[in-house]
Amino acid sequence: MSKLYVKAARFSVLAWVACALLVAVGCKKEPGAKPNPTGEVTFAEINQWVVDSMRYYYFWNTSIPQDRNLNFDAHPTDFFETLLARPADRFSWIQNNEELRNDLSGIIRTSGLGVSFFRIGESNAGVAVRFVHKGSPADLAGIKRGDIFIRVNGQLLTLAGTSVQNADALFGNDPFTVTYGILSGSDITPGDDVSLTPVEGFQEKAIHLDSVIVTPNGTKVGYLFYNRFLQAQSQELIDAFGQLKAAEVTELIIDERYNSGGSVSTAALLASLIHKDFDINMPFIQYVFNSNLRDATLTYAELYGAANAQVVSNVNLGLNRVYVLATGSSASASELLINNLRPIMGPTNVIHIGTPTVGKDDASITISNSSRRFSGENDWGIQPIVLKYKNRDGEGDFVNGLPPTHNVSETLPYAPMGSGTDPLIAKELSLIDPTLQAVYNRQMDVNRARENQYGIGLLEDYNRRMEQPRPLDATNTLGSNKKPLVLR
Repeated sequence: MSKLYVKAARFSVLAWVACALLVAVGCKKEPGAKPNPTGEVTFAEINQWVVDSMRYYYFWNTSIPQDRNLNFDAHPTDFFETLLARPADRFSWIQNNEELRNDLSGIIRTSGLGVSFFRIGESNAGVAVRFVHKGSPADLAGIKRGDIFIRVNGQLLTLAGTSVQNADALFGNDPFTVTYGILSGSDITPGDDVSLTPVEGFQEKAIHLDSVIVTPNGTKVGYLFYNRFLQAQSQELIDAFGQLKAAEVTELIIDERYNSGGSVSTAALLASLIHKDFDINMPFIQYVFNSNLRDATLTYAELYGAANAQVVSNVNLGLNRVYVLATGSSASASELLINNLRPIMGPTNVIHIGTPTVGKDDASITISNSSRRFSGENDWGIQPIVLKYKNRDGEGDFVNGLPPTHNVSETLPYAPMGSGTDPLIAKELSLIDPTLQAVYNRQMDVNRARENQYGIGLLEDYNRRMEQPRPLDATNTLGSNKKPLVLR
């Protein structure tokens, strides 16, 4: 099978000539180059670069206060916050540049747990394991999807208003211990303790599972649990779709219920692997910028490289419809997949099962400073929102999220990944094979009865507040920064 390679790059706003931002982009005035200062780097110097960059590229640049109303001596993170158009902008941020690059590449510090929180009765809470990163400390400790914990570092998890207390250690850098919760009778009792130590530099995997489900009527259904749109793992997508095509699947489930986003070009690649009548030159996305830059419509070829036409054609499934599992934890590129496939496949043929999504209908770029003075603790990267996106028919503007075609909520405890007893998967299978509708109804009754039996339920609002959507990163699709996937 042909190979896809992605070259990583460091992007500099000073080296990025605005006229080359897009072939179709027009220029007014790019951030002016300042005389090179000498001596110790100051917050004022960093912040001047930040505001110059933001005044040019930021989507809401006209809302930035005038310089005389800004405190250039503030810490860069505090200064950056004063530039943002809240509440319209929910997603721009500034970060140490190395940490930002790692984060965008899926290189993380983690114990390996992906979790949700749930209530137990009126005053207590628990942790439900959504997924476990393969090869992580949690995976090596035998933790799996569906496990629940009721204590962290020996302390019961409790509810305080709309928040969960004593859970902070789960997201810290230090070793911690969790206590299993055992469902017994009508009670949840404590089980064994497991100690976990977060690791640095862990490479997250985009695909957690790809498999084939065969329904009673003989339909072969491809299933892909896709947890992040990582451009560097594009080959894994090609390989997975090659296997699905070899298995002769005629239906497809893309499970992105916890997928918080990633690369525009990867979302375009995934979309093009699904639908019939694939054409590398077909329009896929519209970019809407501020008045400094000209709006543009981009094709598949412009998003991930015209040279990839044949390898995509080789594994394209040519489907008439697709089922996408998405929830309030699905954002950014996950929403793009749904929104931008609809005019290609038909609105009724992109079937969203789950709950409303986050509502991230904008995209960002990575901006770094090329000056050698900006190194170490002074090496800042900003990830500002620079555009709103729409599908090829100009449809977008979903800040309140994409509503599902079929509203189905998750229930506890979580079923194994890819299992037909999972409510979202069961609903999809019942649509493909109507003989499974009765099975779905019974399973939902069992799931609800179990939740009532133990007095448990997902803390959906709290879980939503805890989510950290990934950027819909458009950096690699723009101008001189385009780094197409190269076939060999």
